[in-house]
Amino acid sequence: MQRASSPLFTLLVFAALPLLSVWGMPGSFIAHPLGELPIKIFVFDVFNPLTHPERFLGGTLDMISYPNVGTLNNPDPVGSLVVNLLRPLMGLPNAYNLFVCGQLYAAMCATWLLARDLIRDERAALTAAVAFTFTPLILVYPVMGAITDVLNFWPYPLAILYTLRALRQEGWRNGLLGGLFAGLGVVTCPYNFVVFAAAVVPAVLWLPLGWRDGLVPVEDPEALDLSDRRAVARQWLRAAVGVVVPLLVIGGAYALQLRHIMDDPTSMIGADAVDVTRHRPPYPYMWPPATDRYMAYLSDYVAVGKDAMIVRDLGARLFRAFSPGFLVMGLGVLGLVKAPRRRGAALWLLIAAFFVIASTGPFLPLDGTRFFAQPVNVIWLALHHGFPGADMLLEGFRYTFAAALGFAVAASLGARWLIQRFGGWVGLALPALITLEVVFVSPVPAPLPTFRPFAPALYSHLDELAGPGAIIELPYTIEGTALFDRMHFYHQTLHGRPIANEVQGFLPRYLATNEFTNRLLSIENQNTAVSLPYVNRQRYKIDQQALIDDGFAAIIVNPAHFRNDGVEQQILERLEEVGLPVAREGRLVFVLRKPAP
Repeated sequence: MQRASSPLFTLLVFAALPLLSVWGMPGSFIAHPLGELPIKIFVFDVFNPLTHPERFLGGTLDMISYPNVGTLNNPDPVGSLVVNLLRPLMGLPNAYNLFVCGQLYAAMCATWLLARDLIRDERAALTAAVAFTFTPLILVYPVMGAITDVLNFWPYPLAILYTLRALRQEGWRNGLLGGLFAGLGVVTCPYNFVVFAAAVVPAVLWLPLGWRDGLVPVEDPEALDLSDRRAVARQWLRAAVGVVVPLLVIGGAYALQLRHIMDDPTSMIGADAVDVTRHRPPYPYMWPPATDRYMAYLSDYVAVGKDAMIVRDLGARLFRAFSPGFLVMGLGVLGLVKAPRRRGAALWLLIAAFFVIASTGPFLPLDGTRFFAQPVNVIWLALHHGFPGADMLLEGFRYTFAAALGFAVAASLGARWLIQRFGGWVGLALPALITLEVVFVSPVPAPLPTFRPFAPALYSHLDELAGPGAIIELPYTIEGTALFDRMHFYHQTLHGRPIANEVQGFLPRYLATNEFTNRLLSIENQNTAVSLPYVNRQRYKIDQQALIDDGFAAIIVNPAHFRNDGVEQQILERLEEVGLPVAREGRLVFVLRKPAP
């Protein structure tokens, strides 16, 4: 333990580096202003285990998707627990920032333990820890985008660590621990579990090559005698049973609970709604030139410069940057060449290559102009149609996370050789150089973007203007784009009233089917990706009254956020049909009142 304390402290310093982005900026979050942070604040509020323990993992909600009350799962149980435990001590922004850096630190420590176990060098293992956790996709997708459930990477290096130990050491303990962490992976983020569980495919392909290397790239005094086939078969059976049992108990129970929520007729993530968003042949959403990219290009893995970051602008602003860094890739190749047992070392580059190809989707694009006209990517197709849960993975680019882990462990092998050749100082120099490459060369913004949510006091004092009831906010999208305004969820935590917005980001079912609100959204979003057809022109006046009958109390408008004056004028003219607004702090509040008898 004493020997490990210094490397773990070193990793703590690296994990804390993102905090420099909010240095001297009290109240700011490490997150992009157009990311998912407002929804995460909402999630932490409504799934708070300290105030609502009965719905910690999911439950019935009446504050969103109004009036379609229904069940919803908690997309980030770890974040809900940790942030709400820290929040009373340091406030929400500091609690959130500490949680993000804590997740990075946990991933670093887990990767360091895996690499140290494989290569028997705790200094070289630092390279693996920093290379994986600071891979650009992790820094821009879950960190910048505030998709904090994706930051739960720590279970997977630990699951791999103990599973590999179980294959080469006698007993049940390691297998059970491997299954425990795999099960925790399901609970923390099911999509991550699908990605990393797919690593069994290249691992099984590699086993015949790695047999003679004792399943590790260096000498292991605890390795099984691989000449004793009976002993090997007996231990591998123990390993399989040990992994599967806790995985099924923990992960299976959570999967059943999630399935129960999805099958609920009132579910906000109903199985039928989720199914229509999945990819089906001929994979139109995976077509490489499509503006809404769900996959990577092979050329993305060598992209450099801040302008190489990819931004997806449909529903939410999601950021992606794939290159693991030239230093990391170079160290991986060096590790393969210099490893004393190359067949064992080859596993990690095989994993990296396997998932790089998987992340490109069915058409195997080199870039946006060079790709196959038909689905030919055997790896993606095999996973998508043959691996359990892979068809639920909407964004194929998530396979990059597993590729990053493969590159990172391979890089630690190269670091080990350099340390042996040039001295221990290299063990600290390489993580620092990897970090500098991320800062100055990679597509990752430096410093990371920050966000300080602001809302007028109006949202905390709506009772002074409107009676009880639900709230609609316009514009629903941001300045004529297809980006749904996530700040409505943040405002909900302030005023505490139900809103029509749905957490999945689609146009709300009620607002789309009510002819009056449908017309407002149609005007706002005309000629955009989320434009609406008219539902029923004959119901326009009837549905004005239906808003009141269905429990809506007010429509709040932010005139400054419409894309142009013409759209603003058209919408305000229609809203004035229900009454004149009250102006407060840059907002117009249209109070919905029943007509006098």
